[in-house]
Amino acid sequence: MNVILKTAGAVIAGTSHIKNNKPCQDSIYSKYENKTMVSALSDGAGSCSKSEIGSELCTRYIADFFCNNFNTIYKQDNKNISETLVLQLKDELKKKAEKLKISVNDLSSTLLFVAVKNNKFIAGHIGDGLIGSFHDTGARVFSAPENGEHGNETFFITQNNALDHFRIYKGNLKSIIGFILMSDGSYDNLFDKRNNNLTEANLSFFSWIADTNNSEKDVENALKETLENKFIKKTTDDCSVILLSTEHREGYIDKILGKVAKLFLKNTRFNIL
Repeated sequence: MNVILKTAGAVIAGTSHIKNNKPCQDSIYSKYENKTMVSALSDGAGSCSKSEIGSELCTRYIADFFCNNFNTIYKQDNKNISETLVLQLKDELKKKAEKLKISVNDLSSTLLFVAVKNNKFIAGHIGDGLIGSFHDTGARVFSAPENGEHGNETFFITQNNALDHFRIYKGNLKSIIGFILMSDGSYDNLFDKRNNNLTEANLSFFSWIADTNNSEKDVENALKETLENKFIKKTTDDCSVILLSTEHREGYIDKILGKVAKLFLKNTRFNIL
């Protein structure tokens, strides 16, 4: 199977952060190296003073780590993988906190990532936000948000019990043709809580990156425009989203996405439902 990987994402500051002159605390980052593509998203804790630094550190570290270690890590079981990642992320955050002379808790953030090499993937998730997967039958929830006792509480890498909440998934792509990662700000726009499923907008987003006529930059611009013009109307929180597709060149749209792609690749190149 000839797998060619594409990724695109966007992030915008929420209106509450702009109003209070606070930085955007969401971070996204992608990297391709050693035939490995990694897409990562992190949402800094709103109550922590430097969480935007922590979220950026986590996304960049996890991307570098898997580009250099995918094969070795894939051979390990999920428990060992989560232990390795939590230990190393905490160590990196501790070093950063010491350098900045702040508490490590000031760098608290969630983390979502997907790493793909050949026909294999490793994904991880701690906290809220959501990972969705795309198949020729549509979009599904791949990893759901995890909140604390109260709806506005979640879990962060910096917590003592982070290992208990760091979920790891791995396997062969098989029917999976792509992923979408979203922060809780975007989740409000991309998940239908009443029916407990992903909205059709997810398929619109994926059709953009699946279309070989669109460059990654084209898709990033379209995503950012959508976040700014539509998502911001439903939430005051930061919004971020990142897509990763496994693109099969020969007859990709017709043979792989089939009816799904034909339904959503219509009228305009970047039509949002």
